[in-house]
Amino acid sequence: MFYILLFYLAFFFAALVLPTLRVWRRGGINPLVLPANDSVDGFVGLWFKLLVGGLGAYLFALALGLTAPLGAIAVGAATERQVAGWTLLIASLVWVVLAQVQMGASWRIGIDTQRKTDLVASGLFRISRNPIFLGMMIQLFGLFLLQPDAVTLLVLVCGYVLISVQIRLEEDHLRRQHGEAYAEFSTRVRRWM
Repeated sequence: MFYILLFYLAFFFAALVLPTLRVWRRGGINPLVLPANDSVDGFVGLWFKLLVGGLGAYLFALALGLTAPLGAIAVGAATERQVAGWTLLIASLVWVVLAQVQMGASWRIGIDTQRKTDLVASGLFRISRNPIFLGMMIQLFGLFLLQPDAVTLLVLVCGYVLISVQIRLEEDHLRRQHGEAYAEFSTRVRRWM
């Protein structure tokens, strides 16, 4: 469990802290634009924060032996499941970081209504309109394989629902911001892959 917690913290650092600092240093822009209001954006942002924080607290409690896994689920042979889980976690980290680098100054957490961002359609964005969200889902599935229980399954399902809502909010925003260019991009590239 300690290694899973360590990976979770490394993923959080590599996928949130480092790109935030990179965008801020390059352009003086804070890319964290999740609103704290009663809008749909605010609701999704709040639940993302609760999900990330709650999962981190659960993994921390497991690693320190403060709790046992809640609602263990039998999923396949342990060795194969562990190999698959770690493979997905490592691949998701590489995938997400690469997609964030390819987004450059356009990377945001939330929808930036104050600044127009470039439409990124190269690199991983040629095969997925949402490679970062796809990587996050792969990460949650890998985590479930490593720690198959009711909590990680709930996080996987809730993560999918929240990400699906956020994707649609971002697509509406990008459609308004980029018009025909985004319409063409969305007909050429699938939402997930």
